[in-house]
Amino acid sequence: MSYFSKKRFTTRQVIGLLTVVFLGIAAITYAVSFTDFQNGSTISSSEMNTKLNALKDAVNKTSFTCTGNSASDIMVKVGPLCVDKYEASIYQNADGTGTAYGVFTGQTAYPVGFPANGNWTTPLYAVSKTGVLPSTSVTWFQAQQACALSGKRLLTNAEWQMAASGTPDSTACNVSSAAAANTGANASCVSNWQVNDMVGNVWEWVADWMQGNTNPWAPSTGTTNATYGSDWMYGTNPATGQGGGLNFPAALFRGGSWADGTSAGVFALIAVTAPSSSYDFIGFRCAR
Repeated sequence: MSYFSKKRFTTRQVIGLLTVVFLGIAAITYAVSFTDFQNGSTISSSEMNTKLNALKDAVNKTSFTCTGNSASDIMVKVGPLCVDKYEASIYQNADGTGTAYGVFTGQTAYPVGFPANGNWTTPLYAVSKTGVLPSTSVTWFQAQQACALSGKRLLTNAEWQMAASGTPDSTACNVSSAAAANTGANASCVSNWQVNDMVGNVWEWVADWMQGNTNPWAPSTGTTNATYGSDWMYGTNPATGQGGGLNFPAALFRGGSWADGTSAGVFALIAVTAPSSSYDFIGFRCAR
């Protein structure tokens, strides 16, 4: 006979019913209660939601400071990123000490352990250091690895454009001289984000590759082999300015160099050069 059809209950039945009720209430309470992550007490789901929303707001409002790998490695905040304030110089040590590598006076050619294809056995480091020459004659592969070894990366094309915002026209920057200047030498050539030399001095590799033909609608070339081996590269338009089978698509570089005059600027972009190329007017900078 059902409990609910009875008019009278035994003591044992009453105790059983109350036990079921109390267990149900306990289960519901447990399901909607949480442990406070601050003091370990039990709180309701609404109290937990309040605390989580407060934590979210605190995280969203928290500012961060951009620091490099040493006092000599200077980075600045650009929106959600940390970006090298200065064009990168490649050093023997991550703190910007030891041998400086590049092509200008006072710099040394890259060692055999840091080859053009980026397959290093000797680690070298990208440093954003003021008052020194930026490293050039560096391939995209070397630039990428120097950033990575420093715990950073190349900026994407879109990130580079963001960091360049507000850099003055080329007359304020090193765009009409015979060579690159030391980093920070053109104090007025600075973006709204306080990033130096986004215009002029040296062109800067960015992370992006694209189809490398001056005619963007040209048909792709079919099967070729990569410059640094027999790896297949299929359906790409090879970039200019490389040796071998002319097979890498173009890697982008931005901003202009010391000799580009009014052609340099925050919208200057070259998209025909292979990532295996290196010139004394192309450098880079990193972000994290």
